[in-house]
Amino acid sequence: MTHGEEPLRYEVLGLLRVVRAGQDVDLGAAKQRAVLAVLLLARGTPVSRGQIIEAVWGDNAPSSAVNLVQTYVAGLRRALEPARARRAPAELLTSVGDGYLMRVEPGALDLDVFERQVLLANRLRAAGDLAGAAVELDDALALFRAEPLGGVSGLFADVERGRLVERRLAVLEERAELGLAIGQGPELVAQLSTVVVEHPLRERGHGLLMRALVQAGRQAEALAAYREARRVLIEELGVEPGFELRRVHQAVLAGNSPEPERPPARIPVQAPEPAPVTVPAQLPRAPVALVGRDPELALMDAVLRGHDGPVLLVTGPAGVGKTALALHWAHRVREEFPDGQLYVDVHGYDPNREPLEIGEVLNRFLRALGVPASDTPVSVDERSALLRTLLADRRMLVMLDNVRSSADLLPLLPGAPSCVVVTSRRRLVGLVAQVEAKLVELDMLDQDAAVDVLGRIAGRSDIEADALRQLAELCDGLPLALRIAAARLAVSPKLAVAELVEELQDEQGRLAALGLEDGEGTVRAALDASRRALPALPSRLLAIVGLHPGADLTSHVVAAMGDVTLVEAQRALDALTAANLLSVSEPGRHVAHDIVRVYTKTLAGELSEPERRAATGRMLDYYLHCSDLADGLLPINRGSVLVAPEHRPVHVPPLSGAADAMAWFDAERANLIAATEHASASGWHVHAWQLPYTLSRYLWLRTERETSLRITEAALQAAIALNDDDARFVMQFNLGVALLQFERFEEALEAQRGALETARRKEDVHQQARALTTVAGTLLDLGRAEESEAHYREAMEISRIAGSKWAEANAHHHLGLLYLATQRFDDAMPWLRVALTMYHEVGEQCGEAACHVDISTALLETGDTDGALSSARTALAVASDAVSPYHQALAHDRLAAVFDQLGAAGAAAHWQRALALFTELGAPEADGVRARLARSRAATVA
Repeated sequence: MTHGEEPLRYEVLGLLRVVRAGQDVDLGAAKQRAVLAVLLLARGTPVSRGQIIEAVWGDNAPSSAVNLVQTYVAGLRRALEPARARRAPAELLTSVGDGYLMRVEPGALDLDVFERQVLLANRLRAAGDLAGAAVELDDALALFRAEPLGGVSGLFADVERGRLVERRLAVLEERAELGLAIGQGPELVAQLSTVVVEHPLRERGHGLLMRALVQAGRQAEALAAYREARRVLIEELGVEPGFELRRVHQAVLAGNSPEPERPPARIPVQAPEPAPVTVPAQLPRAPVALVGRDPELALMDAVLRGHDGPVLLVTGPAGVGKTALALHWAHRVREEFPDGQLYVDVHGYDPNREPLEIGEVLNRFLRALGVPASDTPVSVDERSALLRTLLADRRMLVMLDNVRSSADLLPLLPGAPSCVVVTSRRRLVGLVAQVEAKLVELDMLDQDAAVDVLGRIAGRSDIEADALRQLAELCDGLPLALRIAAARLAVSPKLAVAELVEELQDEQGRLAALGLEDGEGTVRAALDASRRALPALPSRLLAIVGLHPGADLTSHVVAAMGDVTLVEAQRALDALTAANLLSVSEPGRHVAHDIVRVYTKTLAGELSEPERRAATGRMLDYYLHCSDLADGLLPINRGSVLVAPEHRPVHVPPLSGAADAMAWFDAERANLIAATEHASASGWHVHAWQLPYTLSRYLWLRTERETSLRITEAALQAAIALNDDDARFVMQFNLGVALLQFERFEEALEAQRGALETARRKEDVHQQARALTTVAGTLLDLGRAEESEAHYREAMEISRIAGSKWAEANAHHHLGLLYLATQRFDDAMPWLRVALTMYHEVGEQCGEAACHVDISTALLETGDTDGALSSARTALAVASDAVSPYHQALAHDRLAAVFDQLGAAGAAAHWQRALALFTELGAPEADGVRARLARSRAATVA
């Protein structure tokens, strides 16, 4: 903080705010606020520019993102340190390497205050001051004023907001636990009722509500609460309530108190000498080296420092190195657990043996702690109680390796101060919900770490770094695959890396290539074990989604491919995600890593030919049907092609307007292109031309010219293969439009005349009118104005005969443009105004917006600046209603030209907005706007 300025207070647990002396600091534009949120949530650690760009823009970062970040940081510096001299170094927001560090005074960030109060409450509870702990948690929870990070949008903010909401909920439940311990149950009923309504899948909340109802003397309602909890868990997750919820239920049924028993006072054993304490040391040998896991190790260290007796859940896909990480960390911190370490491999995914029973695991632990076999209790509950008694007040490290389910884990978990580490291929939601396990999620290694692993194990000096990088990429950064590939190089000195790379580049044989000589430990075997642990439906769908050609999956397309309900598809995706065979790229969208992707393709290849064809057909029909629905909602005229897929999907996304349609196209763009190309390559000729047809208007609005041209050329070949004149006309027409966008005028004219010839052969006057208009426009582009005018007039005549008002409007519009191009502004106006009226009558908003822009141009050229300004403003309003960034950019450009001619403020702002929109769309018009903006700025300086 600059000397003499008031201290700042930062708030993220509600609306994002910075407060100085009771007054809000102006944090600027939305993206600038988002940058501040990223820096604040880094909690005193530097954040690179790349990380900021990823957080603020995600995959939609503009080319100017680095400059924009610098601009936003400069704006934040001015806002946070207004008294700082212009060239003085910033004190609060400093540059560090290629990034920035936000320096926040202790106690200035509400999130830090929250965490400190929670930690203090934990210490008070451990000391027996439950009432004092409850007061601290009340104060901590009061810091949440509203939904966290209010006013900040984007995927990063959504993820962090979800994390903070989850943290608040966990503390809220801990506060309820304290309240029940001190007899505040009746006061908690209303609050806990709200919690279970808002979060019906959290078993802990249901258990707390039942206990509060019992304390309030409302046992019947407690039993009803259990029935409702059980119904929700079965319907939504397909599971029965866990151990703790069942315990509470049984206690209420028996008329007993559901409150957990306090540990019994220890009765000293009368013996001549105390028995020696057994200190087990069961950890297996740690891996020789652990590469690329520093962030995860740091997270585990932080959890251990910040929590008394934490449960750590290390989860990730098969072969990602969960056990290696857990053992490495356990050996690293073993000195902090002087009472010993317990370890067991539960064998949850071993194909050759059943998982260990919970009773057997308890037996092993009790024997390790010195309990004779004759003294081991019979029931699991009694063994669990004995284990907790023996571990009470002892600092022990307990590692449970390869766990499949959280259902039976609770009897194995000691209380504080012991620490438990669990490894599983599944995200054990029950463990997180019931004991607040801290999740440590492992992903594939980055390329540098993967190359390091290959180099260490291969141990060969003849391998070039580029070759190792190529090999690491083919192994997808999966540690198991990397180790197998490196082992093959190590034991076969004559095996060239190029040979192994060539072998792995064949997707069909990649899984076989990543195997050992005895077949044990192969990547395929590990993935097969994960699949065997799945229920039947997710297992079947894992093979079917291998037929999907796109980048990610939604429950809708999986429901279509698998011919199942939407709920079944979503549950299956959740199960596959929980098993770490898929991951969530963004809400509602699931992806597979490359190795798993290869695995699903292998499984798909093992399906019968009829199964493959049926699932592929349903997938293509789903995309075709939904694309046709969305296309029909776009604010731009389209032809009358009948799209009638054989398998019309039962479940489709809700689409109610142009904004929904554009958002759906944006989200599914990559999948739609992949489906189109798959249809073209696989002989699905109808889909191969109709999918590009339904995409053509979206791609035009987004100015995706290369993609449009590529898929339209392939679509024309499919139409020719079908010998379908309707399809041929549409694709020739669209090919002409696509070629025009590259100013390949002669080729465009050839395609358009081909479309016109096809329309005349069919004697289809509607298609003739459309084709004549496009031919006329291209002739004008080629400087053949007289031929162009003749074609426009013929198009108008045929449009009237056909009763095609859109085609007639288009011909009027383009004839007006012809007169504009030849400086005949007064002649242009009548044609443009008639076109505008017709566009409005047929609801063609994009044509209407473009026509307003052209009318503004004509009015400006004739000196009617007021009329030009009014038309340009109307163009912007119509383009905004049409959700067309391209037409919005045209309108901004025209508004800027009017303001510039008037000498009024605002021209530069409109050109900047037009430039941003055209640049984001990749439209060539950006260059012209950039030049006009530069000239305007130069004139202003002069």
